[in-house]
Amino acid sequence: MGINYSSVSLLPKFSISPQVRLRMSKRIFSKIIVVYIGTLLFFCSISWASDKSSTSKNVQLPAPKVSPSEILDSDYLQGKKFEDRFLNLGVKKKFTILERDLIKVQVKNFIPPLLVPAIGGHAFVLPPGLFQVATSFKFINVNDSDWAGDPDNIHRENDIQRRFFTTSIRYGFDLDKKFFHSFTAVLNVTYESSVNRDPVRLPDIGNNAKSVFNTGTSEGVQDINLMIKKKIWDQGNKPIGWALAAGVYFPTGDTDKKAGDDGVISVRDDSTGTITKPIFRRFTETGELPAGRQLGNGEMSYKLATFFTRQFLPGDMPDFLAGTPFDRAAIHWGAAYRFNFEHDGVDPGDKATIFGSMVMPIYKDYLSFQIASVSMWQANDTYEGNFQFPNASSAVPRPDFRGGWISLVGPSFIYSPDPLIRFTASVLRRVVQPSLGPSPPYVANIGFSAAF
Repeated sequence: MGINYSSVSLLPKFSISPQVRLRMSKRIFSKIIVVYIGTLLFFCSISWASDKSSTSKNVQLPAPKVSPSEILDSDYLQGKKFEDRFLNLGVKKKFTILERDLIKVQVKNFIPPLLVPAIGGHAFVLPPGLFQVATSFKFINVNDSDWAGDPDNIHRENDIQRRFFTTSIRYGFDLDKKFFHSFTAVLNVTYESSVNRDPVRLPDIGNNAKSVFNTGTSEGVQDINLMIKKKIWDQGNKPIGWALAAGVYFPTGDTDKKAGDDGVISVRDDSTGTITKPIFRRFTETGELPAGRQLGNGEMSYKLATFFTRQFLPGDMPDFLAGTPFDRAAIHWGAAYRFNFEHDGVDPGDKATIFGSMVMPIYKDYLSFQIASVSMWQANDTYEGNFQFPNASSAVPRPDFRGGWISLVGPSFIYSPDPLIRFTASVLRRVVQPSLGPSPPYVANIGFSAAF
């Protein structure tokens, strides 16, 4: 996510064993994950096949083709309170006999889409056959005070502006077999446009101060992400909702975005005004920007996630909260981990995310408010080889550029004029800065989604 130093030369590379061993261990770990997933799918397929041939009374039945009004008027729901109708879904019947159509009723009546968070994840899945298209526009700026691990304050004039436009297509589906219920497929495509401006100033360490003009841009499609989300628990059967997700990032984004003019930058001696134009060798031999400023990783990467949701209903909260927005609030929490791998001597580092939020209606079912917390951990990125600073006399191994924890907290507003249409606006403020590298003081996001 940023730009750092520049260089003018590179010492011969060494086949250093620690990085090789790290790369090999990551590849072995990825193979273990693949074998584990394959084994899981194998046993699930056996269970699926056995369920298909079973003739017991517990055989799963497809959802009845009945309308929401027929369900609401049925003997099963008649005479029960609003909250009971939701909490008892699937309890007396074998989980899915009525659930498929009852969930659709929930979407329209019991759990309006406004209670889905604008920021962070949730345990809901789309009803089978429902499509949802969502777009979001995210703004991130980094300026002079947003660089950690910068004791010489060399980035005091450097500024980074990043813009992200994401389109997500979601589809709910159900295979009507044991262990194969309640899925949502998600395809995420993000277009990024970013640029850093103004110089990096290297201090005088015996060779005069230097101003490094390393302006670079990144514009294009990032790595495309495909996720499959599976509901494990439904709140009609358990105290909370729980879902798991797994996905892959395809290496569609460029990894060769360069600083300056195709990797060539301008270095000015601040005392003499002399300008030289070396290759930007801070991260690679050929002048590329750091891993966080590239559009992709260059390799397949993988993501695992878990989501939890507790939807409160009238009567769940203490009496003093009755009739308040908290009476119908929803809380969501969970975590995600992305496994990244080295490409051409650059290891972007793994990423972990922990999130939590509360969403509550503030005006009927049309407008809701969310408060969210998102914490992200970035493993230090690494860069092979050696380089020389423009004001240094000898080459050194390329240091890490970013890493550590960042935490953001902030509000969102969600407007839903129709149960299937949502508008969102969010601003998250940084409360914890990472130990190394740049981080935004705030993140602003606006979004829109429609289901059909």
